[in-house]
Amino acid sequence: MSGSKLQILIVDDHQILLDGIEAMLHGVGDFKVIGKCSDGNSALNFLNENPVDIVLTDLYMPKMTGMELTQKVKKKFPNVKVLALSVSYDVSIVHDLIDAGISGFIIKTIGRDELIEAIKTIAQGNIYFSREVSNEILRSLSNRTEEETYHLTEREIEIVKLIAQELSNAEIADKLCISERTVETHRKNIYRKTNTKTIVGLIKYAVEHKLI
Repeated sequence: MSGSKLQILIVDDHQILLDGIEAMLHGVGDFKVIGKCSDGNSALNFLNENPVDIVLTDLYMPKMTGMELTQKVKKKFPNVKVLALSVSYDVSIVHDLIDAGISGFIIKTIGRDELIEAIKTIAQGNIYFSREVSNEILRSLSNRTEEETYHLTEREIEIVKLIAQELSNAEIADKLCISERTVETHRKNIYRKTNTKTIVGLIKYAVEHKLI
């Protein structure tokens, strides 16, 4: 974090959305909107001159898309977290977003509370998807065939779904009536089998292999 507050830059080609998002974040104690830009190039110039923790960017903008902006930001400012916003979504784009280094993807129809939750989540180094997107990912997970599980057992698949819901080991253990030690063992096996180390990596693996 650049200071005592999260320094936030908003990027959108519609002034009404720039002002609206800024208004939604006004008064949140941990946040400070320090800039608003109407295109990707202006955002990159702003980042060159100002310390920023979080970039909130529209996904579909003329000249430079949010995806392209994310790639440039992560290459030049790797510590900056990027949260993409869109009026619509397609689960198939999740792979490209994660590959670009995105920290989160939210729908513009969300309310103030979820926007704040999303920003706080990615600020802590986690990934955040709007509930609509997360639900669609979970539905895709539940529709996988055994052949698509890449040798994950039924119990491991159950745990992957619960991990995707951000449940702790204790919560997973309670839900499945098993011990926390067993959950931890399953987690290690899942990460080993998928050659991943984090939840973000696990989701990226699943998308890359068309598991979701």
